Amino acid sequence: MKVFYLFIFSLILFHSGSGFAQIQKDSIEVRKKGGTKFLLNGNPLTPKQLLQLTSNNPAAYQHMKRARSNQGVASVIAYAGGFLVGWQLGSMIGAGTPNWTMAGVGAGLIGVSIPFSSAYTKHAKEAVALYNSNLYAATPPKVDFRMGLSLNQVSLKLSF
Repeated sequence: MKVFYLFIFSLILFHSGSGFAQIQKDSIEVRKKGGTKFLLNGNPLTPKQLLQLTSNNPAAYQHMKRARSNQGVASVIAYAGGFLVGWQLGSMIGAGTPNWTMAGVGAGLIGVSIPFSSAYTKHAKEAVALYNSNLYAATPPKVDFRMGLSLNQVSLKLSF
């Protein structure tokens, strides 16, 4: 009778646990609050850090390289435009005569930087999606439980 209870206990024990093992990897989170932000474990990531993280996935790495180049172009153009507009506004505040043509050119440069900035966001999101999809691409190992009964013994076989 003790063998029967031991058999029932082991049956419940082995079948109540999970049969899959999986290594938990951290995925990159995308938040759209005050602009698009990329987070890993709650910490914000820079484009350089994103590029380093995606280096083991060739498709994600290519998207991130393209995103970084778009971000660089957008930053240079936007900063130049902001400088031109700010200089003219500073002249106006300082009782000087502002050159509104320069301010218009600066506003135009800021407008030109917008498509580059949105291209950065688009490619960075694609890189993050590819990176995250590759984290759990490997199939979990199969676990096979087999039990055998004979007249005076119970056998359990666990195969990975």
